[in-house]
Amino acid sequence: MRLRTGRLWAVLALLLAWAAKGASSEPPRQFGNAAEAVACRAMEVHTDAVGRMTVVVFHHAEDASRGALAALLRAHSGDAVDVELDSLASGKWRGTVFRLRSCFGRGLLLLPASAPPLKEGAKFRLRLAAP
Repeated sequence: MRLRTGRLWAVLALLLAWAAKGASSEPPRQFGNAAEAVACRAMEVHTDAVGRMTVVVFHHAEDASRGALAALLRAHSGDAVDVELDSLASGKWRGTVFRLRSCFGRGLLLLPASAPPLKEGAKFRLRLAAP
């Protein structure tokens, strides 16, 4: 049963990512530069060992980062990001971020399963990945 649940999460993540990428009709807003980081907080975290990915549903960590996160998600859904965990030992991880249009102010982050385990409520920073 656990294997099926893991595959279900992987399929759900890919469907959500596909829907978020192609459905926006608004022109993208500019989001600062690649050096700008946005503080976020994990709401749900699921890791699929079979698909080797971690799926994170997240939102802004503080009220001050709400606008910056909204602009990043609108303009860069489907783009690569660097994820910096608040734990200094964790370093930086490359992932892909998607805007969840059906969940106001929420994003979906895909990380390799080899990334350090995130817990619900964990704070992290998103930064656009350098090309």
